[in-house]
Amino acid sequence: MFRFPPLTPVVKIWLATTLAAMIGLMIGHNFLGMDVANRIALSSRLGLETLWQVVTYPLAQSPDPQGLTGYLISAVFFWLVVSPYELQWGRRMLIQLLVAITLGAAVFALVVGLFFPGMVFGFRPHVLGVIAAYAWAIRHRGQLSFFGVLPMKAVHLIGLCVFLSLLQFLASGDVMGFAADIGGVGVGVFFMWRLE
Repeated sequence: MFRFPPLTPVVKIWLATTLAAMIGLMIGHNFLGMDVANRIALSSRLGLETLWQVVTYPLAQSPDPQGLTGYLISAVFFWLVVSPYELQWGRRMLIQLLVAITLGAAVFALVVGLFFPGMVFGFRPHVLGVIAAYAWAIRHRGQLSFFGVLPMKAVHLIGLCVFLSLLQFLASGDVMGFAADIGGVGVGVFFMWRLE
């Protein structure tokens, strides 16, 4: 039976921080005429701003109703996926994984961005990366129940992450965002593989 996991400490901080950023972006954009989202999103245009964009892009969301809906969906999935990881492997390991995904997905996206310019917004690479890390770590346990609904092998969950990224790419045409997603998945698997 499906149940929401408890809100763990790192997940609470992450969700509070990203929600505050989303509210700030909406106020800045819609009431103050400031385009902060594009300043903190990861841009393929390399420059001084790239230094902070490598770590601020998870906070960037489109400050409109579609961006808010996307943020809320990502936040729920982040909670559903990341809390069990933190419960099993601890706060310190989760923080290390999130930092690795942030930097790894950014580097992968920037390399691809040299050929396919674009921007990376949000923390979808983090959700997919933690799913992939968790799935890799428990791959020998047999089947799992994906959100209490779909029984599958853990490694198939990694394939599902790639497939969902591909669907997002087909819907948006965002090559740099697709690269960040795949980078997040790859970093998640590598992070857990190196611990073996």
